[in-house]
Amino acid sequence: AAGDNSSLAIAMAGRVIDHAFRGRLLAASPLAAEAWALIESIGDATLTVGLSFPVIYARGHGGNWGDVLRWSQRAIDLADGDPTLGNFLIGSPLAVAHLTRAAARYCLGRQGWPDDLRSGLAMARETDPFSYATDLAYVYFPGIPLGALTVDDPQLREIEDALQIAERSGDDMALAFTRVTLGIALLHRRDDAERSRGQQILADVAEVFLRRGHNLSELRLVNAYLAREKARHGDPDEAVALAFAAVEELAREGQLPSWGMPATGLLVETLLDRGAEGDLAEAEAAIERLAAAPTDDRLVLRDIWVLRLRALCAGARGGDVTYLDLVARYRVMAESLGLQGHIAWAAVMRPR
Repeated sequence: AAGDNSSLAIAMAGRVIDHAFRGRLLAASPLAAEAWALIESIGDATLTVGLSFPVIYARGHGGNWGDVLRWSQRAIDLADGDPTLGNFLIGSPLAVAHLTRAAARYCLGRQGWPDDLRSGLAMARETDPFSYATDLAYVYFPGIPLGALTVDDPQLREIEDALQIAERSGDDMALAFTRVTLGIALLHRRDDAERSRGQQILADVAEVFLRRGHNLSELRLVNAYLAREKARHGDPDEAVALAFAAVEELAREGQLPSWGMPATGLLVETLLDRGAEGDLAEAEAAIERLAAAPTDDRLVLRDIWVLRLRALCAGARGGDVTYLDLVARYRVMAESLGLQGHIAWAAVMRPR
């Protein structure tokens, strides 16, 4: 009413991130687009860079990766090399913009994303330990579940160190993101003890998210991972039900082109492992729903996920020729895009 557009932009960005943290992406994503248009119209570089993360976060969770790429690029251009410009919300908005541009690039099949990850982390490391710890979580989560990155010993030590920094900081949101990152990283390891620890961490995190009502978008993916672990520990029926529920929530909030990719993968693997009557058909239906989810831009990462999951179904069906062809295509695509997680998954794929 006062015509104070700067204050209005800040308030809108706050509303966007509140919706997003509470899992209301159908509300958050369009509001983020409206907020960004207002922010840009003001013409204040500090305000634009400082408010870029909340709106980019919401658009990424809604699967609008083209906007994530464009808005991240705009923040990078306006920051003009200053890592602390607009640091009224986070330590280095420029560092985070490099990390979100990296995620958009590998989702859209663009080159240069590994350089973005290195640049963003280097800036965060030079800013302060807390910024580095939180930004490390933005690297590996989503990088690990989406299949862009793997988790070797050095990466795991980095994440463990980031968690210790987050614990000392007393910042609840930083602690939430770093704990989720560590839990998912451990579930991608082969050691049984590490996987058990990861499962316990995610179970604890899920309880906190649900009780406090935040990070509900992440909770849906966490539940899909917990479902997969239930199946591994001999409870396939409950696992399938939990995985179905997680994917259904993601679909309902328009998140299939984001967390819906790994969550659908976890559901398909759980169904194929159970192997009950109708499970293969259910798995194929889940894949086709993922493939048909609307997006503003061609989502190359979705293409590789669909290829992987169709290969798994072909292997379960027993068509060795089709399976081997799909696996070969999957491996070539993963290598051409430099997606380390998918490269590793393709290397161990065998017909059932």
